[in-house]
Amino acid sequence: MRQPVNVIVIVFRAGPEYAVFQRADDGHGQSVSGGVEQGEDLVAAARRESAEESGLPVSMAPLYRLDMVSGVEKACFAAAAHWPDDLYIVPKHYFALDVTGLGEIVLSDEHREVRWMAYGDARTALRYDDDRTALWELDQRLRRSRLPRALGGSGSVAAAEAVQQARDADGVQE
Repeated sequence: MRQPVNVIVIVFRAGPEYAVFQRADDGHGQSVSGGVEQGEDLVAAARRESAEESGLPVSMAPLYRLDMVSGVEKACFAAAAHWPDDLYIVPKHYFALDVTGLGEIVLSDEHREVRWMAYGDARTALRYDDDRTALWELDQRLRRSRLPRALGGSGSVAAAEAVQQARDADGVQE
């Protein structure tokens, strides 16, 4: 069963460019998003949702926790009937995933289109203010070379260093 916690993952690549996914149901722009399953931690949920929605092999991609945390009303979720009565807000934890060099995104049924965009266009395309704030945080961190340490699992610091070495070999500028 799904826990009352959400993860939002901003997928990006060198440039920087940001992936904005257009939802299949309402057409709104968003990042990868989804719930944390029972027994799953935030990092595992972020990787799973990213793999499901992007079709990319993200287990080795550098994943970063952003400072941004937000929330959404419990009533927005079908699973809400199974959650505690005194729960009103479902927290949203934000991450960033560097997919530089991992290939092309293969959409899941949740989305009808994905577009790579520069910051300004991506900010305009995202529906929710809190998602735009998280995008701003990531963009600032990238421009200032201030990403936090890559998170554990197989997408740890070693993976981040391997991606950086590949970029250096290809002459990719950050």
